Amino acid sequence: MKISTKIFAVICSLTILLTTIPFTAPAKTIAEIEADINKYEQQIADASKGQANAKEKLKALQEQSKAIDEKVQALEKEMAPIRTKINELTKQINEYEERIKVLEKEIKETEEKKNEQDKEIENTRELLAKRLRAAYIAGETSELEIFLNATDFSDFLARSELLRQVSKHDNEVVEDLQNQIKELNKLIQDLDAKRAENEEKQAAIISDREVYNAEMKVFNGKMNELEATQARNEKNIKEQNKIIATYNQNSAYYQQLLAQAEKEKAEYSAALDKEIGNNGSSGSGVVDNGNVNHNFKVSSKGIISPIQDKSVYYSATYAEHISRGTASVDFCAPANRVVNGQTYYTSKGAKIYAVASGTVTKSTYSSSSYGHYINIDHGNGLSSLYAHMDARYYDVGDKVVQGQVIGILGNTGNCWPRPTAANPVAGSHLHFEMRLNGNRVNPEIYLPSPLVY
Repeated sequence: MKISTKIFAVICSLTILLTTIPFTAPAKTIAEIEADINKYEQQIADASKGQANAKEKLKALQEQSKAIDEKVQALEKEMAPIRTKINELTKQINEYEERIKVLEKEIKETEEKKNEQDKEIENTRELLAKRLRAAYIAGETSELEIFLNATDFSDFLARSELLRQVSKHDNEVVEDLQNQIKELNKLIQDLDAKRAENEEKQAAIISDREVYNAEMKVFNGKMNELEATQARNEKNIKEQNKIIATYNQNSAYYQQLLAQAEKEKAEYSAALDKEIGNNGSSGSGVVDNGNVNHNFKVSSKGIISPIQDKSVYYSATYAEHISRGTASVDFCAPANRVVNGQTYYTSKGAKIYAVASGTVTKSTYSSSSYGHYINIDHGNGLSSLYAHMDARYYDVGDKVVQGQVIGILGNTGNCWPRPTAANPVAGSHLHFEMRLNGNRVNPEIYLPSPLVY
């Protein structure tokens, strides 16, 4: 189905129009900004806590790794002489092995010689046996027969001597061979004895080495356990480093978000200053308290201290605050308070007085900054702000006079240290600001000195 040209043109025009209209996200309220700040601060705190725990675990693992290394080194030191002894014994065993091989070779060679001599004796015996057989067949040769067959007496003597020599030679050959066999047998016995002696010594050394090997086996078992423990430890160290790196990344990310939220808060604070300035008076800052009924000390500027306690003091001066980018002072009026057996010094619960007469222009709660706070315009451009109260008694538009109780000092909002279940009064103080024509000024210039009578 075709779309007509006109309808298509209308659709295109609407599409272009819609895409060119800028989309503006709704601005966050201060409560939302403070909620974000609380959330990011909590995330940063959690990341910091997690990182601290991971670092503690890493430190413990590193110390454990160091202890394992020390044990390994000590074990290596104990194993070193045993290894040396095993090597020495192995060397001796090898030396005896070589000696035994040499003796076995000599025994083999001697046995071969003996076998050859045995063969030679056997051959000689066979030869003699043939001679005897021939003589037997030919009949016994007597001296008479030799004499009769001799051509003369000299021939007779010669033949007789030759016969004796042949017989003697045969006897000597046999005897010599027998002596050689005896010597070879004795040599074989000696070589066997030496081989047996060497084998016995080698066996003793092998036995000694087995003792050292058994001891080394125990050490190796311990070493394997240490190395396995170290391997697991190194794996855990890598895991903890990864965890720390993750916490670092998360913390950096949350810091960016917090910085953005703080920026938004600063912008809101600037808008608040502007609001106070726009909704307040303007002038030279000279106050007119009218007829007031109190006995509080009044400064030359016509201002009293917001806390009338004999021990009141500045817990943070204007100079300290201005170095952090805020123009204000903090008040504390310590009083002993025992919580779970521990003494804390706090001004929590102290009364807060209006420093001058005027009209309440702001009365609200900010969880991440001022907590419960009130702003009073005193006319002629001068105003005062009281923050972190536990309670505030007046609302916007209410009239107050100098010395009138406007609230109770506390630790709501962004106080440090933060209150806990164990120390619920931690961080209690009064954050006090003064403005002239909407601009913050040093409150110490306006307040009496000393602060109270």
